[in-house]
Amino acid sequence: MMATPKLESTTPADNSTRPATVRLLFFGPVRAQLGVDHDDLKCADEMKASTLWPLLAEHYPALAPLRPTIRLARSGEFLRDDETIHPGDEIALIPPVSGG
Repeated sequence: MMATPKLESTTPADNSTRPATVRLLFFGPVRAQLGVDHDDLKCADEMKASTLWPLLAEHYPALAPLRPTIRLARSGEFLRDDETIHPGDEIALIPPVSGG
């Protein structure tokens, strides 16, 4: 079984110059596929939500086939592709859900 690539660590040894990051939260099939429930992505600047997907696919190739079914959310609200993600944001990758 091939190891899943991980995002580059964002915790410096001395914590004095912590880089700007976006916290990624993984749920459902994303968490199962990646084997982790969260990770941090270094980001120097803000980016559009649509820009995050290529970065995720680069760091986590296993996410590519899940892209059509996964939504990005911040603070309980789904993001549109044209919305801005800022360093320090916490972004959830939400799979389809059903209730009953």
